Amino acid sequence: MAHLIDLHIHSCYSEDGDYSVDYLFGLAAKIGLSAISITDHDSIESIPDALNASKIYGVEYISGVELTTIYEDGSQQHILGYYIHDNPQLSATLKKIGQFRWEIAKRRINKLKGIGFSMNEDNVWEKANNRPPTATAIMLEVFDNPENRNDKRLQEYFEGKKSDNRLMFFYREYLSENMPAYVPFISIPTKEGIDVIKASGGIPVLAHPKFVNGQEHLHKIASMGIMGLEAISSYHTKQEIAFFKRFAVEHNLVITAGSDFHGPTSKPKVSLGGIEGNDYRLLEELKKLHNNVIGPM
Repeated sequence: MAHLIDLHIHSCYSEDGDYSVDYLFGLAAKIGLSAISITDHDSIESIPDALNASKIYGVEYISGVELTTIYEDGSQQHILGYYIHDNPQLSATLKKIGQFRWEIAKRRINKLKGIGFSMNEDNVWEKANNRPPTATAIMLEVFDNPENRNDKRLQEYFEGKKSDNRLMFFYREYLSENMPAYVPFISIPTKEGIDVIKASGGIPVLAHPKFVNGQEHLHKIASMGIMGLEAISSYHTKQEIAFFKRFAVEHNLVITAGSDFHGPTSKPKVSLGGIEGNDYRLLEELKKLHNNVIGPM
């Protein structure tokens, strides 16, 4: 039987993740994954739980994080960090990104109020478990607030064709660029995120490169010092996977595979390990790179 991996998974330590670390390791073992990485948004809180769960369920664990950065064209670019270790620079960076997220959340809430949706800010913080909220907690408040139940704008999300993935549709139609409640995202620069991961002993990998705005910018990000490319992603077509694999080989980058699994709330159509080509041999190459750069564990 093939040994399979998933190196892009979110737990409940990501505000938009549904499941505990223990549950994720149990599920990984059940479906036959050999190794996983929990890569929570701007958080390394999962590491102690994951180290323990790995022993219980016999699933290999690679410490990870997903840093939210802003590239020079204004786009969000997510940098995965593998084999990271906590240090003062990483801790300070995670705190700084969290403060940015609080600010963005407050602006988004005010924008949604401004276009007529009822919002209880205390409910948003509660839904986010008092962590810096992502868009998920904010959108859930829109749908859960009883004062919005009869809003005609939301009927398709409650009962119509958008109800099977309503958070994705609402984000695209209200919170994304040029939409009514859009707020420009703020965070650390992409180069800083890459450097912070390296300073914490980690290997920086560009997540889902499909969301880079063209090859010119992909080349620029590669030149900033990333060491890997998440060529195999649930967001990529077979043609895109082939292209990103070639790009990685041409630029001497390791290839990684990740689903970006969150659970049924924010990404109901993404399944754990739900990617093709997620062979354990990819992890072996990542390990070799880490050993060459950092030294044997």
